[in-house]
Amino acid sequence: MPDPKVDPDSNIEARCYFVRNRNALAVRADFGPAYLDHYLHLMQHEIRMDPDHDGKLKEALAACTLHLASRPWNEVSAWTIHFGQLHLNLFVTGNSKDENIIGRVFTEDIRNDGKNLFIAQTNDFPKEPRRSVIEFESSDSLFSITEQYYGKSEQRAARFFRHSEEDFVLISAQPQCDEAWLHSLDDETIRKLDSEEELSLLETRKYRYHCGCSPERILPKLTSVSAKEIFGDQDAVSIDCPRCAARFQITRTDFEALNPKD
Repeated sequence: MPDPKVDPDSNIEARCYFVRNRNALAVRADFGPAYLDHYLHLMQHEIRMDPDHDGKLKEALAACTLHLASRPWNEVSAWTIHFGQLHLNLFVTGNSKDENIIGRVFTEDIRNDGKNLFIAQTNDFPKEPRRSVIEFESSDSLFSITEQYYGKSEQRAARFFRHSEEDFVLISAQPQCDEAWLHSLDDETIRKLDSEEELSLLETRKYRYHCGCSPERILPKLTSVSAKEIFGDQDAVSIDCPRCAARFQITRTDFEALNPKD
């Protein structure tokens, strides 16, 4: 497959191919630029992250993006991946129409309930959201976990591969797929896919590492909570974005201006 080229207006270019004679869809993208934006985001908001958690989050971002690129344009995916024994939740979400992908980790108040759960919610407006939950082993990689989600919830086979350090490929089964071939693939054969299989470019989708959060967007979501609950005796507090962990200072004055009845 030709190397994905990054458009100046987008960090990620996901290229979707039909694998002829195998009846499979191949999606490839280089996440290097998005990962750079991820680290700039962490630095900007002074977010410290455990290297293992960071590695899991980056793979989850890649898996979700490739999944989105393989799905209808109007779908919005949001995944929560719960590791009970690690006291860790990962959250990633993306949108093909808005061309964005974002995520974060949660480590506070995550109890060890003895479970590891992959929770996927899909919004396809105006339809009702669809939700799916599967269990996995804590030692499984993020790509393996997502493959299990495909098998149990999507009811079809899918495989994730590392073409290079930050360049990943998703191969998903289509009707009458050659599944024996699909399950025989490995990283090495994926690197030779364009020379050994007949590929037809179907479309290209663009994504960027972007949340779009701001104090103005976060404040309206707090109107159901009293100023005393939020601020106590303080005039300002720091609040994290639930999607990307960006930190913002929210003042009591701004909150009361939005919610004067409090």
